[in-house]
Amino acid sequence: MLKKIGIFSVYFVCLSSSLIAQSYKQYLEMVNKATQEEDYYNAVLYIQSALKFEISTDSLKYLAAENARKLNAFSLAESYYRDLVNNNADELHPDIYFHLGDMQYKQAKYNDAVSSFGKYLQVAENEDMRSLAKSKIASSQWAKANQNLKNPLLKIQEIKSKINTEQNETSPYVFKNSLYITTMRYDERDKNSVLLKKASRILKFNESNYNSEDPEKLLFDENANLAHISFNPQGDRVFYTQCAYIEGTTKLSCAIYTKVKSAGVWSTAKRLPLNVNAPNSNNTQPHVVLDESSGKLRLYFVSDRAQGKGGTDIYYVTFDDENNVSAPINVEQINTVANEYTPFYNKRRNLFYFSSDGHPGFGGQDIFSIEYQKDSAKVINLGASINTSYDDLYFSIDSSARNAYFSSNRSGSAYVDELWKACCFDVYKANFIPATIDLEVNTLDSYDSLGINGATVIVQEIDPKNEVIFSNTNNNASNYELKITEDKKYRIIASKPGYLPDTIVFNTIDPKDYSKIVKNLYLTQEKKLNVSVFEKTTLFSLKGVKLQVWDHALNQFVSELTKLDTNNFEFTILKGKEYQIIASKNKYESDTLNITPKETAAEPILYRKMYLELNAIAELRKLLPIRLFFDNDSPNPKSESDTTNVLFSNIYRDYLNKKGVYMYEFTNSLMEPQRSNALLDIDTFFEHNVRLNAEKLNLFMDKLMIIMEEGHSIDIFLKGYASPRAKSEYNQHLSSRRVTSIRNEFDRYNNGGFHTFIENLNLKIKEIPFGESQASLDVSDSIEDVRNSVYSLKAAYERRVEILEILKGVDSNLNY
Repeated sequence: MLKKIGIFSVYFVCLSSSLIAQSYKQYLEMVNKATQEEDYYNAVLYIQSALKFEISTDSLKYLAAENARKLNAFSLAESYYRDLVNNNADELHPDIYFHLGDMQYKQAKYNDAVSSFGKYLQVAENEDMRSLAKSKIASSQWAKANQNLKNPLLKIQEIKSKINTEQNETSPYVFKNSLYITTMRYDERDKNSVLLKKASRILKFNESNYNSEDPEKLLFDENANLAHISFNPQGDRVFYTQCAYIEGTTKLSCAIYTKVKSAGVWSTAKRLPLNVNAPNSNNTQPHVVLDESSGKLRLYFVSDRAQGKGGTDIYYVTFDDENNVSAPINVEQINTVANEYTPFYNKRRNLFYFSSDGHPGFGGQDIFSIEYQKDSAKVINLGASINTSYDDLYFSIDSSARNAYFSSNRSGSAYVDELWKACCFDVYKANFIPATIDLEVNTLDSYDSLGINGATVIVQEIDPKNEVIFSNTNNNASNYELKITEDKKYRIIASKPGYLPDTIVFNTIDPKDYSKIVKNLYLTQEKKLNVSVFEKTTLFSLKGVKLQVWDHALNQFVSELTKLDTNNFEFTILKGKEYQIIASKNKYESDTLNITPKETAAEPILYRKMYLELNAIAELRKLLPIRLFFDNDSPNPKSESDTTNVLFSNIYRDYLNKKGVYMYEFTNSLMEPQRSNALLDIDTFFEHNVRLNAEKLNLFMDKLMIIMEEGHSIDIFLKGYASPRAKSEYNQHLSSRRVTSIRNEFDRYNNGGFHTFIENLNLKIKEIPFGESQASLDVSDSIEDVRNSVYSLKAAYERRVEILEILKGVDSNLNY
């Protein structure tokens, strides 16, 4: 039975029932009529009958070649073109060599095609056609070089029964486990018509067994010529092609329509606006996708409108929230001066598929892919496993990206005539068999990336069963090798005692190539950190401390311990990490310890000590050192005694009041500006050293009283100094008297507030006089030089007692 499909619109033919007893003139009339109606099959039949009259043989053969070419009877067309070349008819029809080369190209006769196109270039003058011929030569050479490069894991099969029939089957489309196809069959209602026409219908099948299924009610209009269905992701909106015959012809005019499903019922068909259905053009093959970047529907379609790059181009429009349609965009990245058809997008692979005879291919329409919405992406021919020298198009692939469908008129498809091998399209299925891929797993140290032997590696398939496909412990090496399968998800777990495990999740879906996959898992060694905490001033063990461990680099809390019965702590830390340890206890100042990655990596076990000090003692320590200054030979001038009853506070006031005397005695002999500078220095010394340190002593004693009343024991260390003006032995006595005057301050503070603590030895004031031996060497010791030995700031600074240190005594019965 006769069968014919156009690429984007359907053309129907009429078969003459009788070729008998016709005159040559009548045959010519029948040829012209069939040709005008694009009834190429009958046109060839009439021409073959007319050739028997042996009149205008070359002209008839040229008409036969042209009609056979348009019928896709490539072999028959080639034979007629060859006869014409042998008869030198190419001089009358220069395009013969071009068409001969094209027929050879579409039959995979690539060397012959290159030769024919080359001969065409020798006579062709039209630059567009010359450019096209050169492109065909390049494509033929490309096809010859790539025709044997086939994927052994790709299996192609024609769906012989249930779907493919004596009619044309095209446009396979999978949605929710159903396979939709477009078929063309004679319309019984037109059987008495002068022009016998075919009706285009969309059929639905179960994808698993190809049993016919009834489409949803009201989805398809039985009285319309429909093709090329596409659903939105939710399945509640459909787009399709609807065609109508141009009156008095077998030509179709096609446009794109849509329906919406609401409350389970499909709406009436709505023709899309002029943005899609441009006037005076065929607009067809809709394919709708969800643009995830905008959340809007994007409709791809094919049109032969005048504004395109070539014959037919692929365009897209976008629907906004109000269902308004944007201006059409030409997908210039893939369109050529030739023809592009059948757009399709697969989300899983993120590939956009289409067919074209404008890119390097194997003959007719080839199927191509390109990375979706990537400006730098290149068009890729799907190769000889899918494409042939015939027309291959309408490629679609299911959500698993394992099964694809397409239409082809390749050898093996149904022919309109077995002898001519002309026409027609059947549906084919491509099954992508998952490849086996080598996997190498390396277990490495997360700090230095050195290999770790003795780890256990487990590999799981991530699916409902989570099956373990590999488990091994390698005590002699750090690498593991196994084979995995394409199109799966995997989880790798590496572990070893004393290490934190590592896990990697990856997939083998659509790998760029099938080379070995290498996965490195990084194990982190666990280490012990032992911390001992002590009281700072006594170095005794301190109990009841809380320790916190922080990841210093991430500022992230790790762990916390409080020990009431010991001062020893043990933590697990990780090699190569940076830590901060914070020790704290109520009424104590906290201590912080930093541990570097290098330390955690180098030390097998880390031992550290931390020291806490009572807040009150820490406050006291902040006041230190306290420097208490004395007048010359004070207290008790000219005394040889080591002790005194004098209070520092009494003689301090007298000394402070002598600031003017010091200013006069030291600066009286100076000239300006030295005199002004010296006056300023002396004033600063009395105000910022003499006065402020005496006030610090009072504050110190106030804070000390609070500590003593809490039951603590404190040792205070006083150090006395003297200027070198007198003899060394005398200065030792003087220094001791000055220390005693400070001790008297503590003993008589607040009406003897410290007296009980001193008697009970809870407060010990330890006197360490240093005398003249500690004085600076540039201080004058001359008795005659009163100005420098008494009134100079160097001499005045040496006459002092310093409170330099405090230590805490510890009662072992207290829980520190």
